[in-house]
Amino acid sequence: MKTTMVALVMLGAAAHASNLAGHYYLQNVREMGSELLLKPDGTFDYMLAYGAADYWAKGTWRTSNGAVILNSDAGQPKAAFRLVRSLAKTVPGIRVFVLAPQGRPVPNIDVTLQTAGGPSEARTDSDGVAFFPNAGKPQTTVFRIRVYHFESEPIELNAAHNEFYFEINGEAITQVRFHDERLTIEGNALLMRYWGEDRPMRYAKQ
Repeated sequence: MKTTMVALVMLGAAAHASNLAGHYYLQNVREMGSELLLKPDGTFDYMLAYGAADYWAKGTWRTSNGAVILNSDAGQPKAAFRLVRSLAKTVPGIRVFVLAPQGRPVPNIDVTLQTAGGPSEARTDSDGVAFFPNAGKPQTTVFRIRVYHFESEPIELNAAHNEFYFEINGEAITQVRFHDERLTIEGNALLMRYWGEDRPMRYAKQ
């Protein structure tokens, strides 16, 4: 009898999870689009678009005590900016290049260059170059992307060089890393509080 009861409970939990699987769409939030796909195999896809910013996540989901629990794919987060090489050139000023993995220049990245004389700021142009014409010997650099409210950790630079080439990892900036993120089940909807505890976002199943 005990074995039968356990089996029935497990079947009931599996059926409940199966009923929760499906597409959920964000409701009643202006200028924002988002959807969550809970797959029957226990994996999920998530996306959110707000203005010029696009976020995404993939991982696994499960149910627990009246909620759906999301966990993004495991793995150590990768650096958003990686120093590829640096050079000493016989040209004035310091240049910081930001390139996509395929070598395409990336514009509109805010760069702060720290030198012994203090910080200087510039933004990458259409060639992916932030130019600092009067900077002293470089110490570190920090990258910012305003639309994502992103700021990198300081990255050390070779003080004898004046050209620095960085590769940007866009996925490291746009990926949402859920860790035991709890979405309350409310009928055919899920309430997410990841983006603000005081402003839960309602995702309705379609």
